[in-house]
Amino acid sequence: MFFYLSHTNFFFQCISILKTKLNSLLISHGFNPNKGKDSLYMKLSNAFISAIKKKRLVKGYQLPPTRLLAEDMQVSRSTVIKAYEILCMENYVYAVQGSGYYVNDIKDKKIRYSLRTQKGITQYPKISERAEHFGSNISIMNRGHNKGIAFRPGLPPLDVFPVRQWQNLTNKYWKDIRYSDMSYSHTLGLDCLRQNIADYLKLYRNIQCDYSQIIIVTGSLHSLSIIGDLLLNKKDEVVVENPTYANALAVFKSLKAKIIPAAIDSEGLSLDSLSHVKLKRGKLIFTTPSNQYPTGVQMSLKRRLELLDWAEENNMMIIEDDYDNEFSNWETPIASLYGLDKGNRVFYQGTFNKILHPSIRLGYLIAPPHYIDSIKAMFEQSLRFISPATQRVMSDFIEKDYLSQHLRKVVQVVKERKQFFVDQFQHVFDDTFKIQAANHGLHVMAKLPENVNDIEVSKMLMKEEIISFPYSKYFIKKKTEKGLVMGFSSVTKPIIKQKLEKMSRVFYGYQSDMVS
Repeated sequence: MFFYLSHTNFFFQCISILKTKLNSLLISHGFNPNKGKDSLYMKLSNAFISAIKKKRLVKGYQLPPTRLLAEDMQVSRSTVIKAYEILCMENYVYAVQGSGYYVNDIKDKKIRYSLRTQKGITQYPKISERAEHFGSNISIMNRGHNKGIAFRPGLPPLDVFPVRQWQNLTNKYWKDIRYSDMSYSHTLGLDCLRQNIADYLKLYRNIQCDYSQIIIVTGSLHSLSIIGDLLLNKKDEVVVENPTYANALAVFKSLKAKIIPAAIDSEGLSLDSLSHVKLKRGKLIFTTPSNQYPTGVQMSLKRRLELLDWAEENNMMIIEDDYDNEFSNWETPIASLYGLDKGNRVFYQGTFNKILHPSIRLGYLIAPPHYIDSIKAMFEQSLRFISPATQRVMSDFIEKDYLSQHLRKVVQVVKERKQFFVDQFQHVFDDTFKIQAANHGLHVMAKLPENVNDIEVSKMLMKEEIISFPYSKYFIKKKTEKGLVMGFSSVTKPIIKQKLEKMSRVFYGYQSDMVS
């Protein structure tokens, strides 16, 4: 027994000496966990490659077991395993099953090209004109950041989402799932969800449509992208409300459309403002009639009927983004453009992202029947479908009346938080910065004096983790107005009070700096 222990101790002493030498070797060839931007496993594999190339580790050298090297280098074992895998893929090392990893013979052998060893300037194919257009228009979009949610426009009361109900439905889906359910799904969405959405819209929007016209999407921008790809060629004309949803404007401009601005009056999109326009290649009209974004004006019934007639006369399609409909039409509903349309000229888009929460990434588009086959062909060659699991759970959420129950609660919470927000805002700001009258959507807008740069104010607030979108960015033409567009429903009343007080300090500090 003593002989065995003595030899065992001697074995581990030898391993310890070898590990110490390898440790020093790797450090001398650049391995430093605290320097450089590469991940640890890349740093480790690069150090091995350097040592192998300089023949400090030669053919046949056996690398230490992953667990031992991890302990010695004070890294995780997964880091060492990834490093070894890279060495094998690059042919610097080969693995022998049951034995370990060994250094390869790199003499007279072509090692696979690796970007890590690249030197000099390399040329690559240019991006497409389309990609260049999307890149140049990204600055138009209002995107905010992820360092907080107050007061980002368009967010619902996230804290009242029924997590337990959703979790139970998700668990049930995976408990009852059949193997066939995990195969490819219908390109345009699950039939059960499309049917339940059709029933939901019939009840809440008096919309009559066949479920086969409904396409499941990730949200409103996804819908706009589909419609744009379907109908727009370069220099085709798109009538857009002015001011408008900045992200939609970015999409149309990126698709190389010619933008025709239409002013907003007390009844919504003004057709009088288009009387001087001579359309040559008119294709689309984009409007948010339930709650015009960002002014909050609701399009009158009279104007809706006039817009449908105007679209018919000019052979154009209407995109009805029913933004904030659930909140704007709750007490005094007005028929949707889609419901009033008799000529199949309206695309209707809605989303669950603003009723439930944005991370669900689930919306819907109703398309005229004559476009369905074309859209399906586009889908099958690009984005196949939204996650069937999410679709099925959403379908059950509607069918079990959970959506209806949640919606009633959300409407009440939004109403209460809006009133609290307005009261607190008026308390901390003077008359030079006032909230404008609007309906019951998820955002409010406050106009600023003309000498105040709303983009600068927005950036200053963002540094304090307060999100607001500059009103001037919503305008198409150079003549703009100044203000901030803010959400109020995503945070509780104490947070609203706290953030508004901080917002006041930032704003009046900015004004003082302007004067001095």
